[in-house]
Amino acid sequence: MAFFVDIAHDSINKHHQELCGDNVEIRINDESVIVVLADGLGSGVKANILATMTSTIAATMLEDKMSLKDVVETLEATLPVCQVRKLAYSTFTIVQVYWKTRRLYIVEFDNPPIVYIRDGEILELERHPIEFQGKQIYETTMKIEENDVLGFFSDGVIHAGVGTLLNFGWQWEDAADYLLARTYDEKMVTSKDISMRMIETCNDLYGGEPGDDTTVVVMKAEEHQYVTLFSGPPLDRTKDQMIREILDEAKGTKVVCGGTASNIVSREYDEKIDIDLDTMSERVPPVGRMKSIDLVTEGVLTIQETVNIIEDYIHKRRGHEVFEGNNGASILADLLVNHCTHLDLILGNSINPAHQNPDFPDALSSKWKITQRLINLLKELNKSINIVYV
Repeated sequence: MAFFVDIAHDSINKHHQELCGDNVEIRINDESVIVVLADGLGSGVKANILATMTSTIAATMLEDKMSLKDVVETLEATLPVCQVRKLAYSTFTIVQVYWKTRRLYIVEFDNPPIVYIRDGEILELERHPIEFQGKQIYETTMKIEENDVLGFFSDGVIHAGVGTLLNFGWQWEDAADYLLARTYDEKMVTSKDISMRMIETCNDLYGGEPGDDTTVVVMKAEEHQYVTLFSGPPLDRTKDQMIREILDEAKGTKVVCGGTASNIVSREYDEKIDIDLDTMSERVPPVGRMKSIDLVTEGVLTIQETVNIIEDYIHKRRGHEVFEGNNGASILADLLVNHCTHLDLILGNSINPAHQNPDFPDALSSKWKITQRLINLLKELNKSINIVYV
């Protein structure tokens, strides 16, 4: 059975630093997903350059099927040398998951060990040491199973609280237990929930003034969850029947956004739309109910508010309370963030003149701008998105 890897990462910069000395690079293709966390020597601009180069080079070379030996040798020859320490140095953790075989390949160099959780317990991995040019690197190869959770982080996590709340910092065992406990929390639905909560805890342990760049990456293997969303009528009205055919063949949850779009679907299915006035709010119109469609909402206003909710969730690190409203935008945001791995967007090319009204706020001047913002946010959460224009 096919599976999906939910990936999330969050970082905080060292106090008074504009740039983070850690970097995460994610590459997803038809064969595998590659995630690289690199921690550059020191902090600030130099560390950021080292981490960015390390993660980018490693991800690119592995994606091109180069060997680990080639990767390490290239990093050794490429990284700029720090003029103060006379070193070119960046620690890294690499995780590669192959879709078809479920083979998991892990490489660790000088970062805290990966926390691997299966069936509610932390697994002890068989880490095989390999020495390259004086560097001790560890490799692990195993099979990944559905619901496995991987957490890995830079050493800013285990340094959190040193000399303030904790004498010796947040030890690896404590951080691992904290991560494990989050997987038992019913409110921790996604990898993003866990990474955000863990980075906030690190910031608290630092007293709001991090003594080191700190990054947390969380990956979770899960089954596919499909959503198909139709928004905007086709430019060619003869394609209305095609909309029904696409929806009939669609897997998972079916959503229609927009008055004209919902009228098309209502006509094609010969089904009445019942308005649920309990979902009325100040910001968005109420949702509709249809037998053949799981969720029917208004268009531009609802998608705009959905974007606002998801932006608050990702960029302001707000928890699941952002999804708890009983309105179309909250319901749609919750569906797309927490119950969707693969999104098929059916976008009509017909322009609704009402959306071009100069009296509308600038943000609502075009449905395309709003839809593109939604797509970009979901890509930040590494959702698989397929767009069909009609």
